[in-house]
Amino acid sequence: MKSNVQILLFGFSFVFKACVTLYKPNAIHSPLLHEQGELTSSASLGLSGTGLFNVQAAYAISDHAALMIDGMYHNRRINSADSSVEKLNMFFGEAGAGYFKTIGNEKKGLFQCYGGLGYGNTNDKIYNTNNYYPEVNSKYFNIFIQPGLALTTKNLEIAFDLRGNYVQLFNIHATLYSKFEWWNTAFHYYSDTSLNFVNLEPTVTMKLGGKKLKGIFQLGLVIPVIHSNNYFMVNTSSMFALPLIKLTAGITYTLGKK
Repeated sequence: MKSNVQILLFGFSFVFKACVTLYKPNAIHSPLLHEQGELTSSASLGLSGTGLFNVQAAYAISDHAALMIDGMYHNRRINSADSSVEKLNMFFGEAGAGYFKTIGNEKKGLFQCYGGLGYGNTNDKIYNTNNYYPEVNSKYFNIFIQPGLALTTKNLEIAFDLRGNYVQLFNIHATLYSKFEWWNTAFHYYSDTSLNFVNLEPTVTMKLGGKKLKGIFQLGLVIPVIHSNNYFMVNTSSMFALPLIKLTAGITYTLGKK
């Protein structure tokens, strides 16, 4: 318990000490498929702890197996008092497959388990009136496994998913990193290095609305469990200064349901 509190305080302190971002988690994809031929799609905005724009789609290839694909784009622009401008751009995509099974006589319960991998790249650069432009960029991939349970009705679906997420950053390049004070943080990146970490991401997803079109709301946590220092080293800020709390909102649409 003590170590978890220390990690939480460590993460919040970094928000105010640093501005470099090389990685952000995407919104958790909870497909909630029930039968063959069903297709779900969603789009959401990351309000805290995730990338800004998230899109997802999943298709049931049988009554128990499905494919899924996700995409994320995140950007940020910060104007400093010294007329410098930071521009962050991040692109990420992942794909996976999984198993699902309805539970109960009325088939309102649902078990699902998905796994897959993804790839992304990030560029965080400062433009200023001097001749140098400090920049950090990186590529990364992830491997995830995600079991979950859900309760589903015509107008309301609630799911709890627990993602185990391994992330490896590579080809990290830091250009003129130490020459610009605003860009400097408690950590220094070195070119051609790599970092890795493992997070647990428990998430509650709620879909509310009509039979096909619903609003989607998601609340979750990011819990660094292996190499936690590396996670805070590459993800040092998020909206509302809550880097360990994930909050997204958007819409979802379902096709092919009987």
